Amino acid sequence: MIPYDRIISEMERQLSVAKRTNDERAMREALSAIRSLCEVALGGDSSTRPEEKNVPKMLIAPDVQSISSLEGKPLVEEDANGGSLFDF
Repeated sequence: MIPYDRIISEMERQLSVAKRTNDERAMREALSAIRSLCEVALGGDSSTRPEEKNVPKMLIAPDVQSISSLEGKPLVEEDANGGSLFDF
């Protein structure tokens, strides 16, 4: 494990970068680095965000059947030319 004093010194360096810069992108990168360093220090998993962990899964009713366009019958109209893909 990385020593806490080394993590804190890197956090301080990133904080000074965030304070000095006028570029929003550079500031966001420095703040993101600080967040990642906090997760490393606390032993958290940085690959998933907390809001992603508690996402409820959608339930599909068992009696609902999906119908593919390939399973259906072709539309027959009076002015159509037959089974062409270009019939409108």
